[in-house]
Amino acid sequence: MPSFSEPWGYSDLVLVVEEERFHVHRAILAMCSPVFRAMFQSKFKEASLEEIPLPGKKADRIYDFLCMLYPFPIQIAEHHDVSSLLELAREYQIPKLTARCEERLLQKQSSVDLILLAQEFNLTKLLDKCLVSLSRMQLHDLKEKADNVGMRHHMNHHTFLKTASICEHVPTGQPKFDDIDSSNLIVLLNNNIRWLKEQQARECRQLKDQHNREKATLLETVNELNECWGYNKLPIRGCACPSYTKSCDTCNTVLEKYVKTKCAELIEKLSADS
Repeated sequence: MPSFSEPWGYSDLVLVVEEERFHVHRAILAMCSPVFRAMFQSKFKEASLEEIPLPGKKADRIYDFLCMLYPFPIQIAEHHDVSSLLELAREYQIPKLTARCEERLLQKQSSVDLILLAQEFNLTKLLDKCLVSLSRMQLHDLKEKADNVGMRHHMNHHTFLKTASICEHVPTGQPKFDDIDSSNLIVLLNNNIRWLKEQQARECRQLKDQHNREKATLLETVNELNECWGYNKLPIRGCACPSYTKSCDTCNTVLEKYVKTKCAELIEKLSADS
């Protein structure tokens, strides 16, 4: 991987950023970006310059940007500042880099910060994913979480930005949930209502299934009690009666014990359910 700090591979241009010099190739920059392509045309002064300053840019971010433009086998990783890459991709009109950044962000857990990033750079796939995913949260919890992130962002901007890749365009100290566009907030609310309805329907089905299972258990016990009358369904009685006989004290004793046992099971089951 070249450092761009020295001439290499017939490089023919130097980009100067924060006193650092990046040796690059006009053809590659022009092929990737219509902005660079226009810049190198004869009617612009940059066409004849051997060094082009890029004021207001950060050297480390320009290095990452150049690595993405060149045909190197580099994937956007956690340590890359994706929001900075998106800003440069927009400035230099490189939609392929924007798409790569969006694919990387789609791997992250949905958050309010990603919604704001998607709004800022028109990342429709990311926006749709976040609006669907976050609709499964209680909105007051989502807002509280976003506000807490905003407080941490305000307290330690540099550290939190580096570790969590928070978008720089979000104003520090402001509750970011309130920065969601009204149209996207409406979609989020509608998705949340739809999810709550589905959740309620699922819970109702679960309760109904549970009720049916309990009802079946109780009916089974009741049927056992019902079938014991007049039939040889009782446990061994120790008497000579072929089946339950009302005049037999042993049959009656066994029946009483059997009924009490089954009733106790019913009472225990009903008490547990209540």
